[in-house]
Amino acid sequence: MAAGWEEVRAGELIDGRYELVELTGKGGMAQIWRAHELRVDRQVAVKFLRLDTEDLRQLDSRERDREIRHRCVRFMREARLLARLEHRNIPEQYAFDTHGDVPFLVMYYVAGINLRAFLKDYTPLTCAVAVSVAAQICAAFVHAHERSVLHRDLKPENLMISNSGLAFLIDFGIGKELGIESTLTQPGSTLGTPGYQAPEQIQGEEATTATDVYSFTCVLYELLTGRPPFIANRRDGSVQTQHLRTMPLRPSDLVAGIPRALDDLVLWGLTKAPEERPSMRQILDVLNRLTPLPGDPEPEPWLRYDPTRPFRLPEKFTDTARTPLQRATECVENAEDAGWLDPNAVELLCSAAERELGEGEPGDAVSELTGLRSRVREEWGRRPLVRKVWERVAGGLWLEGDFDAAARLYEDIAHDLVRGSNPRERADRTVFGLRAARCRAEFDGDTEAAIKVIMEAGYMAGMLPEPYAMQVGTECSEAADHISELLAARADEPPRPGTAPGRE
Repeated sequence: MAAGWEEVRAGELIDGRYELVELTGKGGMAQIWRAHELRVDRQVAVKFLRLDTEDLRQLDSRERDREIRHRCVRFMREARLLARLEHRNIPEQYAFDTHGDVPFLVMYYVAGINLRAFLKDYTPLTCAVAVSVAAQICAAFVHAHERSVLHRDLKPENLMISNSGLAFLIDFGIGKELGIESTLTQPGSTLGTPGYQAPEQIQGEEATTATDVYSFTCVLYELLTGRPPFIANRRDGSVQTQHLRTMPLRPSDLVAGIPRALDDLVLWGLTKAPEERPSMRQILDVLNRLTPLPGDPEPEPWLRYDPTRPFRLPEKFTDTARTPLQRATECVENAEDAGWLDPNAVELLCSAAERELGEGEPGDAVSELTGLRSRVREEWGRRPLVRKVWERVAGGLWLEGDFDAAARLYEDIAHDLVRGSNPRERADRTVFGLRAARCRAEFDGDTEAAIKVIMEAGYMAGMLPEPYAMQVGTECSEAADHISELLAARADEPPRPGTAPGRE
């Protein structure tokens, strides 16, 4: 069993920089701590995957190892999805790493209240307050769907309202990439939370953007009326049955003063057939026409957490409109004027570059890091941040088709920057070697050398503890698939003059 979550304590220093302050939440799969990032002097949220829960203890060793791998893969997928998102209503991801054998995510810390507690304290909400929450969350969903990211578990517990009034969409733990069939769901199981699941989720079908739309509309209904769209009763049956077969009452049937446009929007979003529901963009167009205007009075009664503020006082939120890349570039420019690079600014650039690489389009952040590649090595030696910069630059070269340069840089990382012998360093060195081999095969066609590297990496994976074995195994599988594609493409090419078919 990997290091358990019980071993993490307040005051513990994670990765040499995150000092744990207090446990703020935990569930069956993860726990979240508020922490102090010493290098930047800011609060962050650190989310640890739990690998020592009661349900795991009840499994035999083989099943336990399989379930741990399953959870680690899902946690890594959450990290990859978050790295693609850059929106003021989605907490920014700062880092993904392991503490001992336990994976963890570091994110923007939202100081505030979750929507479940907010509804309990302030229901009934005015229409302006309800729409202000919904519009902000809908904007986050528009961004996520445009980046091909599904959430699949929207509910009031997965929404936050900050002290300043910004609403946040959180917990992409069971999210997935749009168009990629999920392989992490157990047969016969359904994802999501009862009461907020779309009909297709209840029936175990693959989720789409329309699935998030349905769950979002359930939350919108609760914001407007103070109750979910369906409540179990003898006449209509269970909540799940009603989600499958029944249309709810109009919100205005329960609460006076709700505009007809919201009634129609709710019924549209709760349509049983996914293809007949609106998109998040269509929903946002309706909501934006109903949000407060700049200069409007604050809601009555007064709210400790006021989601109308970003609309009533937009000038107070203008700084949040700057992207991490813009903030990082400004810091780097200031640092260059001062003569030294700012590690925090370079960290921000790395996060922005990771998002660009995740989208398959190296952009300004990757370009900035390419210009800093030699300088970070000169100033910081072999610090982990140097490796992170070089890795992003190599990824950009790979995507741009400069396979020779990418291979050389991956080899430099493996041989020059990864010098330790602990399991993490051995796994990292193997991963970078695999990436270099893939690029070499693309550049000069030497698939035999790549296959040899893959076989050696597979042997290494068998000697590593989890989750490092999984990290190397995943990279091996991707490399093997890539080499198979190259071999298949080569087999389809017509033979060169003077060469017998099937021979070089």
